[in-house]
Amino acid sequence: MAAKEICVNPKARRQAAASKDKPGEASANRKGVDDPDYENITLTFRNQDQPKGSYSPPKSKAWAKPSSDSARASHWLQTAVMSLYILLALFSIILLVWVLVNNSKMSRELLALKGELWNNVSIPVRECQEKQKQDLNCICQKIANRLDTIKNEIEKLKMLSEGINKNQSQLQEVLAMLKKMQNQQPKTE
Repeated sequence: MAAKEICVNPKARRQAAASKDKPGEASANRKGVDDPDYENITLTFRNQDQPKGSYSPPKSKAWAKPSSDSARASHWLQTAVMSLYILLALFSIILLVWVLVNNSKMSRELLALKGELWNNVSIPVRECQEKQKQDLNCICQKIANRLDTIKNEIEKLKMLSEGINKNQSQLQEVLAMLKKMQNQQPKTE
């Protein structure tokens, strides 16, 4: 792989071009390294004759072995990521506790609201049920009174029927006696 150096600052670009002209002095005359306006951006390009999917190992040993700076940076990065995970876990625990506390408060409020609703609804319901019981008792009492009246009337009808039957038997007796008397009178004449 070939590496190409791109300088963003024009002054640094001229310095880079001058250092390429003098290969022996390239590393000695790097004024841009100390310059704060200098930006060194290294881009890696794939060779044109190399196939797309293939990868060739780097040619210098510096690429293969991480330097102590990169090792320190990767250790720092791992520590930072671990700290972020721990902070995320603590935040999640705090959020969970907050949700549970609010849930228990909400549950208590809902239970209190349920009690109030039950009392507010149950009082009219109880009053309605008592009124219905009173109305039902009143209707049952009226029905019982009517049944008693009907029973009394039936008893009276039975007595009248017996009286009529008695009167009818007496009338038949009287008719029979009248017939006998009629039958006896014409014989005497």
